[in-house]
Amino acid sequence: MVDSWSTNTQAEAMAILKALKYLNENQLDKVVIETDSLLLKNIIQRVWEVPWQILTTMEEIWKLMEGKIVVVKHIFREGNKVANHLANLALDKGDLIATNFREMDSQGRKLVNNDKLEIPYLRIRKSSRP
Repeated sequence: MVDSWSTNTQAEAMAILKALKYLNENQLDKVVIETDSLLLKNIIQRVWEVPWQILTTMEEIWKLMEGKIVVVKHIFREGNKVANHLANLALDKGDLIATNFREMDSQGRKLVNNDKLEIPYLRIRKSSRP
């Protein structure tokens, strides 16, 4: 049995691996990876230990990062709405391919348009101090 955190981490690690393979195939050597997984960000940057469930994937990721300029940033989940929407859609419907804006579903297009309009996703916390 695999823990749910492992499944999420494995899925995101696999997505990053596939992105790096794409960069390699297209001879691109500069990339910024934005992830809403602080765990994965710190694993990629070798700050935290690698869970055994993703060790092989991480070894492939690190190998593909060699000789490239790769910046890994943590973002709040609210700033990753398009990626989360596409991931959930793929989970519901299986593999999906959208090579352009028009091929996305209406919700995905709406999220992309909101990003283009620079509509912020705000995370507000109430202060516990008076």
